[in-house]
Amino acid sequence: MSYSYNNKNKRNTLSEESVIAYLASNPNFLIKNQLLLKEILVPHQLGKNMSSLIEHQVKLLREENIELKNNIEIENTIHIQRGKLRKSIHNFILQIYNVETLEEYNEFFRILLRDFYATLYYRLFIFNDDLDIKDTKNIFFLGNDSKLRFMFTEIFNRNKPLCSSLQTEQLQILFNSDTNKLKSNLLIPINYNNLDGLLALGSEKRNQYSIGEELDLLVFINQLAALKLKNILKFN
Repeated sequence: MSYSYNNKNKRNTLSEESVIAYLASNPNFLIKNQLLLKEILVPHQLGKNMSSLIEHQVKLLREENIELKNNIEIENTIHIQRGKLRKSIHNFILQIYNVETLEEYNEFFRILLRDFYATLYYRLFIFNDDLDIKDTKNIFFLGNDSKLRFMFTEIFNRNKPLCSSLQTEQLQILFNSDTNKLKSNLLIPINYNNLDGLLALGSEKRNQYSIGEELDLLVFINQLAALKLKNILKFN
């Protein structure tokens, strides 16, 4: 069968949607009507020359192939990164039991957050009233009646992490002069083994913290760290 386009056909013009739907339902149409292929031309986007339909299809297939390869590489990279993160957690569990002082704990936790979560800024606030311990670098003992504890009451009630949802005033209270350096932030409430606190993290990378496996792992790390911290504070 062959097809010839003429003025008579113009009176029965179809919509683009109808043509697309028909060709999609009849993939052999152009094969059965090969003379039509000679008449179909696709303009180059970057010039006035014309190319055949098959050339344009090859170009699209190449672009799709490149995109597919890029997606595979991204997935492989994510898989490798997650593997490293799981290994770091295993090492973390083994090593944290050797930490004996609050200073060692602070440094150990700081390095872990820096290396595996791109976190250069972290603050740990403890709100227990029965602790008479001086602040140590990034760890602050405020008591249960502190204004900071009251400010984040909703987070404690939800008992779930909060990703990059803080207002500038809240960030300034948590991170002081470092606030302007932050592109993303994360709050994790601590309510574990009678330890009441708040872990605040800040990164210079955008979208560093988001709901998913990495955040779940970080919450798990935080629970282990809280257990160790409770043990350290018990003997101070």
